[in-house]
Order: sequence, then structure tokens, then C-alpha cells
Amino acid sequence: MEAPSIHEANKHKKLGGRTMEIVRIGVTQPYDVLIGRGLLKEADKHLYPFVADKKVLIMTDDTIMKHGYLNQISEKLKTTAGAIHTISFQPGEEQKSMENVTRLVGHLADLNFSRQDVIIALGGGVIGDLAGFVASIYLRGIDFIQIPTTLLAAIDSSVGGKTAVDLPQGKNLVGAFYHPRLVLCDVDSFQTLEPHIFEDGCSELIKYGMIMNPRLLSELMDRTTPLQATDEELVEIVKECVEMKRKVVLEDEYDHGLRQLLNYGHTLGHAFEQCSQYQISHGRAVALGMSVFLQMADKINQLDDHYREQFDALLHQYHLLAEKYDYTAEELSKAMINDKKRRNSTITIVLPIAFGKCDLFQYPIDEFLSWFNEEWQKYEVYS
Repeated sequence: MEAPSIHEANKHKKLGGRTMEIVRIGVTQPYDVLIGRGLLKEADKHLYPFVADKKVLIMTDDTIMKHGYLNQISEKLKTTAGAIHTISFQPGEEQKSMENVTRLVGHLADLNFSRQDVIIALGGGVIGDLAGFVASIYLRGIDFIQIPTTLLAAIDSSVGGKTAVDLPQGKNLVGAFYHPRLVLCDVDSFQTLEPHIFEDGCSELIKYGMIMNPRLLSELMDRTTPLQATDEELVEIVKECVEMKRKVVLEDEYDHGLRQLLNYGHTLGHAFEQCSQYQISHGRAVALGMSVFLQMADKINQLDDHYREQFDALLHQYHLLAEKYDYTAEELSKAMINDKKRRNSTITIVLPIAFGKCDLFQYPIDEFLSWFNEEWQKYEVYS
């Protein structure tokens, strides 16, 4: 059954004097992304059509619990849902494991969850990925709702239906395309983020500008001060990124072509994460991946001489480009060849071709790795 639209006629509406933006994701089972301030305080109103008289499992992490969001959502839903259950994990990428998948599906079975019941992912990308994958496989699929509490999850992982967990051999190697029934994004929650977590989200924001939005990239470069979690324009920025992702997803829902543009910096970024055993954060790993691949793109696309310096300066504003990590080309190459963008003996990578525009390039793996080895030897971080 199609997810009910919160507001069919308009893209936004007023709630208590505030504007809530609505982006409709028109996939096979369409759903809405609600973006605004104070939305968690009204969670019962927004979630009612999806949780009324159903069992609900709210998945979160210990940091989110500390900020009180779990209690807030539970309290709002206690008179609406049939029953509320909660489970919390320690924060960190290592929670995206097959062990936790097994634990969670067993927990759902113990609670006698049916196909009419629902999972709520309350947190960042790790919780969203784990919850979405579990929802996709339990009883061949039950409903889930994304409530992203980080900028990174709001503009990237909560929208588009990619769910996955990691294997020792690589990141996101086990997963499914499975869309949520609703995404509820309260940007006020970003104000409780540690600065480095908010900056990780800015890495994905910069990526959107780099791959398809030169105006957004220019605006980020021209700001007198870096974007902050308290800035008034954050609702519009999140909405703009979600609309960009919607466009790409609707053209290529299952990641066979255009959608791979969203992976700019990620092939190498995931390798940094894996080699560091996820001690390097996703945003910082992707930022370095974008910078390295921009250097590689200079060789074939004849970009402006100062383009990489300007781009790296933007990454530095958000403390995303601190150092060249001490991994050999061989270590990184081994991680990259397990990447999902590999097809038999070729790999597809994303490279800039102009200011705010990227394209897909396919190379024989051996040729790409030889090229990468040469460029990694020469790569230096602009200070």
C-alpha cells in the first residue's frame, strides 16, 4: 500500500508559525520527506498514519538516548502505537554487522512482530542503514521510518532506499534497496551534534555541490563563516540536497548508472574507513577521497589550475582535510577492488569534469590501480 502523503497539494505547510518543507519521493511506493524545526515535538501527528495500533521497535544509539530523543519519541507515541519497544547500540560503524542483524531479527521474532508492525530508525546513518536492512529481510519486509538526527543522514543515507551492513572484506557489502515509509527530519536535532559530526555532514553537502550544483558549491565557497547547525537557512539547504537526491534516484533507482555520481569520493573514502577499522570518520574519509580524485581528474579533464586549491580550502574550512593518511597504495587498492562499483575486470569511478559537475568513468581495474598508485605517491594535502 502506498504511503499516505502528508500534504498532496503543497510542498510546504505552516505548523505553529513554522514552515515544514515536504519532498515527495515518487518511487514505486512513494513516501514523503518532512523537513523543518520542532518536528520531534509533534512526532505523534506526523507518525500517526504509520504506527497507529501497531507494534513499534525504535532503534537508536546511546548518544541519541543521552540527548533525550528516544524518551521524547516514546512519550509522543505511547497513546498511538499498540506497543513500543526500544533497543540501543553503542555509536559507531562497527554496529553495522551481520551479528547485529541476526540479533535484531531474533528480537523481532521474540516480540511476535508481524508484517503490519514497524521499525523506527532514530539516529544517524549507521542506525538507519542497520534498521532499514533488518526491516527489508524480516518476514520478507516490514515497514520502517527514518528519523535522521545528523546532517549526513538527513541529506544522504535516510533518502533513496539504500540499506546495508558491513563485512570484514568491505563496507556495505550486504544490503538491499528498501525505501522507508516516511522520513522525518527535525534540523533542530543537529544542534546537539558534536562539531566534528556536523562537519562530517558538511562533507556530503560539499559533495552535492561538486557533482551537480555549481551554485551551491559557489555559495559554500563564498560564505564569510562556515555553515553552523544553528543557521536559519539549514532547512532550505537540507531540502535542496534531498531534492537533488530525489532527482537522481528517480532516474536510476537501483544504482546502475547516474546514481553512482553520488559516490564521488566514496570508493577511496570507504577504503580509508576500512583500513582504519572505521577510526576515520565517513565525512573525513570521503573528503580526502574527493580531493585525491580531483587531483586525478586534473590530468584528464584539464580543470582550472586553481580548482583543487579552492576546493581543498573549502574542505579545510570544515576541518575535513587534516592529513594524508598513512596507508600504502597497496593497502588502499586491496580495499577499493572490493567496492560495489567494480564490474568484473572494470571499475566505475566519479571524476569532476567542470566546476560543480562530475561524470562517470570506467577503467580496467589494473589500469586504474596503476594510475592511482602513481597519483597517491604524489598527493599532498594543501594546508
